Amino acid sequence: MINQFLIDTKVATPVVCGPMYPGSNPELVAAVSEAGGLGVVQPITMTYVYKHDFREGIQLIKSLTDKPFGVNFTLLAGNKRYEKRLHQWMDIAIEEGTKFFLTSLGNPRWVVDRAHQNGIVVYHDITTRKYAQKAIDAGVDGLNCVNNRAGGQTGLASPEDMMNELHDLKLPLVCAGGVGNETDFIKVLEMGYAAVQMGTRFLATNECIVPESYKEAIIRANENDIVWTNKLAGTISSVIRTPDIEKGGLMVNPIFSFLLKQPSTKKLMRTILLLRSMEQHKKVVNRPGYDQIWQAGKGVGNIVEKVPAGEVVKTFHEAYQSIA
Repeated sequence: MINQFLIDTKVATPVVCGPMYPGSNPELVAAVSEAGGLGVVQPITMTYVYKHDFREGIQLIKSLTDKPFGVNFTLLAGNKRYEKRLHQWMDIAIEEGTKFFLTSLGNPRWVVDRAHQNGIVVYHDITTRKYAQKAIDAGVDGLNCVNNRAGGQTGLASPEDMMNELHDLKLPLVCAGGVGNETDFIKVLEMGYAAVQMGTRFLATNECIVPESYKEAIIRANENDIVWTNKLAGTISSVIRTPDIEKGGLMVNPIFSFLLKQPSTKKLMRTILLLRSMEQHKKVVNRPGYDQIWQAGKGVGNIVEKVPAGEVVKTFHEAYQSIA
């Protein structure tokens, strides 16, 4: 059976190391791609958390692997300074030969137009059929289906329900959320997904530069330890239950909740929460033992040890070969 995702990305194994804040350091991205998966760069993590000049960070990855990798672009409208930086990052990604873009939020039409002019494939994050159709109308090449088992900002539907809702759209579908081992992987491929995106599994690897306490929390946790909070970005995020994350409750106070629902204040409130969350997560990396704010998905129950990222990809590749 032809796997369009593998054709689009030119990788050997239909496994994506999803862009993570703060987990996507260049060494991890390179290790996943070198092993045959697809590492994806998160520009804010690259520049803000790990302090790389964006071009130099891309070149660091290229010095560690000659295999394909991608770049994630979060399309936040209304912030002129961020939009200018977004265009600069895209210019650099194109100049450095990146051939895969993953877009999040917003309308990706302008990204698709620019990408296709340069032979670049674009997949877009979606959570519902409504947003999938908008992405298709914008010309994307594939859909990254963020389900209710994902870590970080999550969807509301199960992988099964998303497949039932989207299977007729005739684009490659990537299952984003809830995959922790090769058994999970095979299960979602058999549902009809072309690939999986994992974040939590790759956090608990040797190459990921997050504190050992974060990795150990992932290994110890089971899926019942995953809770939802809207305090990190104003939308639902999946995290490991800790005293720090439960401090003051998992949801914003009634005033914030009201303001998040108003069209005139929703964007401002989400920006305030997101900026606060970014600073907290940066401290998680740079000041181990700070707050225990550990984003993770429900695949934690099947993550039992820290291993090299390449070993994860190798194990998944062998599983894929058994059914391909």
